[in-house]
Amino acid sequence: MPDSPGPLVALRDRREQVIAILTEQFSRDTLEIEELERRLDLAHRADSVAALDALVTDLAASGTALAPVARPVDDAALARWPERRHQVAIFGGVQKRGAWVCPRRLTVAAIMGGAEIDLREAELAPGVTELRITAIMGGVEVIVPPWLSIECDTTAILGGFDELHRAPVTPEPDRRVLRITGVAIMGGVDIETRLPGESRREARKRVKREARALKGESRAALPEARALGRDRD
Repeated sequence: MPDSPGPLVALRDRREQVIAILTEQFSRDTLEIEELERRLDLAHRADSVAALDALVTDLAASGTALAPVARPVDDAALARWPERRHQVAIFGGVQKRGAWVCPRRLTVAAIMGGAEIDLREAELAPGVTELRITAIMGGVEVIVPPWLSIECDTTAILGGFDELHRAPVTPEPDRRVLRITGVAIMGGVDIETRLPGESRREARKRVKREARALKGESRAALPEARALGRDRD
């Protein structure tokens, strides 16, 4: 027998709250990028409120609602999201960024060209949004926010498809999920998680800064480093 709506709603809402807390802590440099990704993956897959709570017990509580919470939407309301759209780059490039309404089925083709699909500020319809990608001797970059659930089922032939999987084990009504399918033939598809407003350069600088901090902590923990510190004292 499927779960009753009450527990599912509580699980969905708590998941969004936990993801918001993790995202804010990352923006404050409390979490490293690897730890953020690890906890986000666990948060998207958690099947109980207790499992979600365990992911933030060591973090300060946050009242910032960064992640949009999905609410039930009837068929009439879904009409504001286009059913199907296409983005095609042939010997050129296309970009989709900023605040925009993402169709429920988006097809992106890059043939000896490039495409950038930025979903951090996009409005996605409740339920599953399908993103179909074809990269032939071209490249496609997909940028997603931390709170978006991702499913991937792709194929790479003499190319690369950087897949990202983070979706609830048990489907939740009206939860926004991006399902990415497609093929890369002598081309590449990159899926990145970034905070809203964060550039690739800023994201890389954050990673380098955290790597240097980790390196410094590791060196400080070595016996010779501790001995040197005592000699200086």
